[in-house]
Amino acid sequence: MTDTILDTSISDETLMDRFKDGDETAFVELYNRYRRRVYAYCIRMINSQDQADDLFQEVFIRVARKRHRFLAGSFSAWLFAIARNLCLNAIRDRVSHVALEDVADSLQTAADEAEYDQSLEILKEAIDHLPADLREPLVLRVYSGLSYQEIADLTEAKLATVKVRIFRAKQRLHEMLAPYFMDRV
Repeated sequence: MTDTILDTSISDETLMDRFKDGDETAFVELYNRYRRRVYAYCIRMINSQDQADDLFQEVFIRVARKRHRFLAGSFSAWLFAIARNLCLNAIRDRVSHVALEDVADSLQTAADEAEYDQSLEILKEAIDHLPADLREPLVLRVYSGLSYQEIADLTEAKLATVKVRIFRAKQRLHEMLAPYFMDRV
């Protein structure tokens, strides 16, 4: 194992092969490449920082433990499949949900000094209230930066279906947030 910084031109798949052969710096490089995207995905899917922190750590623990199961294909798709499965399991275990009306009420009473932070929170809440079949592809595209094809492969959906779901998710967000923006114009 070397302590040198790896060349960014090395593919994820090559790094994974090196990690499987015992090169831990390859794992560190993969972690550094994907940590922000995986964390953003977890936080957007779960909407709980504490739970997202745990899931984020579990994703990379599983990558390390199950590295020999990665045989070929896209590393990012494999990584996000792990993250997706962990998030979906956590969502299934969750029992409480916030009513969309509560979000709308908080929009109407936002204080000027905290408007920006609240706007971000409102957007986050709106995303959380999208149906899972619309929320997931949107989060994978916007926060994780996956291509439409990678999302299709990951979710085992047709490419056209992924595009339609992302379009519908954006439409629903626009509809949910329209009252907020109409009051500000």
